[in-house]
Amino acid sequence: MSSIEAWLKEFLSEFRKQCEHLSEDEKSRISNLDNFLPPCQMLFLHFKGANFRYLIVIHDEKRKDLEITVHESIPTYEAVDTLENILKDQKWDRELSEDEKKFLADRTVKFSDILKGAFLRIVSQLRDLPFAKPGPTIIGPKSWLTANSFIWNIRGNIAELDYIETASKIIEEAKKRSEAVKTETKPPPPAPPKPIIKGSGTYLYPPIWIGKLPGRTFREQALGGFILPQKAFDTKYKGKILVVNEDGAIAIGETDIAKATRMLNEIMATGLLLDLPFFAARELEVSDAEIDPSNLTITSFGIRTVSLRTQLFEFAFMRSPSFIERREINKEKLVQLIQQAERNTQDSDIADFQVFLLEAYTCLQSSEYMQSFVMSWVIIERQMFWLWKKFLKEEQIERIRRGKMMNSAYWTLDFVIETLNLVGRVSSEDYEILMNLKNKRNDIMHEGERVSQSEAEKCFEIAKMIVKQRIG
Repeated sequence: MSSIEAWLKEFLSEFRKQCEHLSEDEKSRISNLDNFLPPCQMLFLHFKGANFRYLIVIHDEKRKDLEITVHESIPTYEAVDTLENILKDQKWDRELSEDEKKFLADRTVKFSDILKGAFLRIVSQLRDLPFAKPGPTIIGPKSWLTANSFIWNIRGNIAELDYIETASKIIEEAKKRSEAVKTETKPPPPAPPKPIIKGSGTYLYPPIWIGKLPGRTFREQALGGFILPQKAFDTKYKGKILVVNEDGAIAIGETDIAKATRMLNEIMATGLLLDLPFFAARELEVSDAEIDPSNLTITSFGIRTVSLRTQLFEFAFMRSPSFIERREINKEKLVQLIQQAERNTQDSDIADFQVFLLEAYTCLQSSEYMQSFVMSWVIIERQMFWLWKKFLKEEQIERIRRGKMMNSAYWTLDFVIETLNLVGRVSSEDYEILMNLKNKRNDIMHEGERVSQSEAEKCFEIAKMIVKQRIG
């Protein structure tokens, strides 16, 4: 008999001996994560060279009590084979009891499925164990498998612990819980909910870091140390609180996702014009967010869908910011950009143009050349009609005639460009470019013709020039 098996038997005997002195209420207060009452079966796993052991405790009414199986000093390179062989034992292939199903929200699985999930978590943990420093023997954390089955994660050699003391701690905790219930007084009324600013948020993308990206030592990079981003600054955009974190997380106090997406894209579009080429955020990449009004910090972010942008939500909590490549951005430049965006978008046409341009750029970078071309063309077409309307006003054409000449059913874009060229509002060089783009647009719409990268880039550059001219 191994020292582990001997310790488990002695512990089990001591635990039950002490339980005999408990009242029924005290016995009922034993935690489901510490319950070794009969029937009880135990599976102990130890992997050679790893400082962690695993004790799995099951209460199967159809199996013998005091059934203890110990797998000791398993080479880590045999971990998967050993665990797979354990799972093949038919004793695990049982249906769950009604209590177990209720605990698992009525999932129709067998106990072997539950055990397989636990084994997969063990294998995942073993990957990191070679880097874990040895320490004193402790039991924990503990977690449920089902309502009456659980697993102890043990650091160190459990046989080094005093089994009497280990059992006594569990019994004393049960007594304390029983006494607390007896003396329990009516709880005070719950505190009023903490005020919160509800809004929406996403990440500036491609990934950025505001200020100097924190450096990391070899040890920090090898062991995956955490660096939690702090708030970079807060400001207002169109009367709404706006908070930006160092890692590019940006939240605005607007709960309507469509409106929030529009405002965030206005900011990103301004960045595109100021040599900060952000990508447009789709509505599904903008999630609910909460801002603490006391210190104006982002307290929560949701995730609506998975994309390259929304993977940054995961990196914020699981990885260091330097895990992925980021562009450093000066804080003052980003603050000025937001202020510039608010000034630019006071004109509704310019606001639309900026968002269209951002969409065109995003599609272009994603090799969606037809979509990029069409979005850029929308800007060009609207600009031509804007120039035409401006010309008619300057020529003091009476309102009725002006309305007729602005009617696209009569005065098509083709006529508008021709006329603007004749009156000197569009140069001959621009005329040739615009006509070529217009013909391409017609071929796309009527013939389904494809768009090349160079054609999409040409249309985008013309649209970008127009937007910059309109902003002045």
